[in-house]
Amino acid sequence: MAGEIPVQNIINVSITNTPSGLTEKNVNSLALFTTEQPANPGTFGSYGIYINPSQVATDFGTASVTAQMANAVFAQSPNLRTGNGRLVILPLLASVSATAGKFTTTAINANIANFAAVSNGDVRVTINTIAYNLLGMNFTGVQTLADIAAVIQAKLPFGIVTAVGNTLVFSSKKVGTTSTVALAAATGGTGTSLITATYLNSTAGAALAGVNASGETITAAIARTSGSVAYVGVMSNLDLEDAVITANATAIQAMDRMYFQHGGSQEDISGIALSVKNAGLDKTRILVYAQGAAQANLMKAAYAGRALSVNFTGSQTAQTMHLKQLATIVPDTNITQTLYDAAEISGADIYVSIDGVPCVISNGGNDFFDNVYADLALKFALETAGFNYLRQTNTKVPQTEPGMNGLKNAYSQVVERFVRNGSIAPGSWTSSERFGDPEIFDENVLNRGYYVYSLPITQQSAPEREARKAPLVQIAVKRAGAIHTSDVIVNINN
Repeated sequence: MAGEIPVQNIINVSITNTPSGLTEKNVNSLALFTTEQPANPGTFGSYGIYINPSQVATDFGTASVTAQMANAVFAQSPNLRTGNGRLVILPLLASVSATAGKFTTTAINANIANFAAVSNGDVRVTINTIAYNLLGMNFTGVQTLADIAAVIQAKLPFGIVTAVGNTLVFSSKKVGTTSTVALAAATGGTGTSLITATYLNSTAGAALAGVNASGETITAAIARTSGSVAYVGVMSNLDLEDAVITANATAIQAMDRMYFQHGGSQEDISGIALSVKNAGLDKTRILVYAQGAAQANLMKAAYAGRALSVNFTGSQTAQTMHLKQLATIVPDTNITQTLYDAAEISGADIYVSIDGVPCVISNGGNDFFDNVYADLALKFALETAGFNYLRQTNTKVPQTEPGMNGLKNAYSQVVERFVRNGSIAPGSWTSSERFGDPEIFDENVLNRGYYVYSLPITQQSAPEREARKAPLVQIAVKRAGAIHTSDVIVNINN
């Protein structure tokens, strides 16, 4: 209307939006690198994202190892979906698993009656250069080659004996070129030797050494895919020789990732698990399930699905894997007390029955899984909080103490969240290393579980100030830890 004067002369309003920030990296996203290809590779692309196992079965088929592993992941309660995670499946490029050494007899189905007459049979089976004398085996009553295999298997926990067609196959639980199996006469045996033509006919059988894995490595696959899809946990369906496991673990140690690798032999407890521990590769979890590689692979998937399940935004949601039950997995009956103790030293996690109760035994020889897991989650949260504090302002964060207090408050809110979820807790600082005021340091850790400190702005160097860099922020946190075992002394007075 003519003569009207705009209100902006009196009240001038400008509307601005807060800049968007980063989304926090999800520590519960799990990658499964697989040698299997999807049913429709043309429409699949280089990866698939899944939130339930039926989606995987549709793409890879219910009989695929990939679908079986996905089922083990999602069968756990809680599982990675509890922590808002997802399963990312990435087909490898022409990769092949390492194979196990084996010895295959000739057709010996005609010898079943001969076995049935033996109540004290002997044979020596050498697996990976270690000789096992199997003595005093009783075959009376056997009717099939599968029955014969079961009798021998009971004496040979370090190998696998199966009936295949009209033959028996003796396999190592280890894979790679060092994996070998041979049969010979038992040393010190006084019973019936089973290597003769009327029984196992070992001289006519065929020994075949294992073969190393080939094709695209997990390390190469991570480099190929990490720019296109996000994931933190890493596993595969590959059976791998020790050297490749070590190479993968070494590469992943420099990344913000965790690596889950199975071992199907008792040898892996004091073998590859101890090697990984001695190399300080604590972002790798060696999971030993001494029932052979195929079963160990599924145990690994179940473990990963259960382990990557913490919602770090909740209250008292932090967990340890110790004594947890794995759905779809039966306890490993090949773990003796000696192996149990060895796993504690090497840091291998195992799955056993404790007085009839199925339990994961989480060992800290290579640090406990939950420590490494929570540390990564805390790192991701601090990175995001710091970035978003600097990003989500339409002006600037001044290079002053109030500006630094705002930045430190953003970090403190993250640490408070980890106090709330149970990863961090108040306690006494036991290390001699302190920063800032020692008394304030100890008081904060004792009462709050953490201390956040930065050098005063006035003491910052000129080059750092000119580079617009914040003074170093130092954070001390006290882990809540976990109670895994307990000793009790009862004094009784009559």
